[in-house]
Amino acid sequence: MASSTAAEAPTSGESFKSLFGQRLEPYLALSKSAKGAGCVQLIKDALAAPGVMVFGELLDMPNVAELKSNPEHARYHRLLEIFSFGTYQDYQQSKDSLPEITEAQRTKLQQLSIVTLSERVRAIPYKDLQEYLEIANVRQLEDLIMDAIYQNVINANLDQKLKLVEVHSAMGRDLRPGQAQVMLKVLEDWTKTSEALLQALSVKMTQVRENYDKEKQAKEAFEKELEKIKKDNASAGSGKHRMLGGGGPHMMDYEMGDQHMFQSPEFMSEVERMSHGGGASKRNGKRVPHRG
Repeated sequence: MASSTAAEAPTSGESFKSLFGQRLEPYLALSKSAKGAGCVQLIKDALAAPGVMVFGELLDMPNVAELKSNPEHARYHRLLEIFSFGTYQDYQQSKDSLPEITEAQRTKLQQLSIVTLSERVRAIPYKDLQEYLEIANVRQLEDLIMDAIYQNVINANLDQKLKLVEVHSAMGRDLRPGQAQVMLKVLEDWTKTSEALLQALSVKMTQVRENYDKEKQAKEAFEKELEKIKKDNASAGSGKHRMLGGGGPHMMDYEMGDQHMFQSPEFMSEVERMSHGGGASKRNGKRVPHRG
């Protein structure tokens, strides 16, 4: 994989635009006095100048704006518009009514078109760029992209294995007519959606807090009742034992001190007599004679 990034990479589109705006300043100064054919030549020079990549301010200069109403020079005004916010495809679609551009101008417009394309997709396949820019071979495309990287037009990597360009950031271009209103509408919609989402989250958080408080109260009440039951059971079981003898009338309660009667010699003797005497005779159905 071949990887390349710009040598001095600004961190935002506005930083890119500020950098290129400084390079446009000499042409802005000259446009204040240039008129007609002189203004046309100024446009040609600016479009071909290395490192000059933004043209919106030049387009707004009064003497340049006058060219739009001049039938002879209006096409140069339109060409400047395309370099300001258009693409190479825009030029190709109207090239019959526009001035012919030099190879340097063509390269610049193709690089600016990459910036516009990167607004929609950051990882751009080579084949899409070749079609978009009408470039026949990969080597020519890579040279174009590398030059754009070194000029800080884009901050990108070339993935030669996957045949795509990964654009991390790009210079800021001038807005198309009406684009500012579209962006404002998008921001307004985003603001409304965000406010609705925040309101829904606030309602949900309130419900969560209420449910938490209810569950906490129920848990505390349950623990208190459980503790009460434990204490009542402990109190009822102290001092007495309950023995169940089949239920009903056979149930007997007795004090702990009464157990000695079951351990007396008379009781044990009677149990032994019944086991070997009376009990056995009853089972055999015979009377055992009494021995004196």
